[in-house]
Amino acid sequence: MLWEQFLCIGLGCVALAFGIVIELAPNVVVVPGEGVVRAIAKVSGVRVGTVKAVFDITLIIIAAVLSLIFFHGLRGVGIGTVISAVLVGPIINIVNRVFTFQHRIQALALSRDGR
Repeated sequence: MLWEQFLCIGLGCVALAFGIVIELAPNVVVVPGEGVVRAIAKVSGVRVGTVKAVFDITLIIIAAVLSLIFFHGLRGVGIGTVISAVLVGPIINIVNRVFTFQHRIQALALSRDGR
């Protein structure tokens, strides 16, 4: 049923947001996509979740344009992809604002300056 699919997408977005917060907390090497988001957020002073949302939406637009050019239709860009791109960033901002576990993870890191 459709509501079950949306529920699964929503739960997946929450789980992904928590995973990204945990991944970014120790300030060590991360996957390239999250590394770009972290670098842009650090340089610009914009919250990570906001940068993540803009970054993901930009990637979706690029994917949609390339899909239309090469396949003459949308392939690989579905409603779940769009919902995830729109929701994960704001959820990251909420997690960072409400919870404190990421500060405990940072304390476990070997170096606080990222070296």
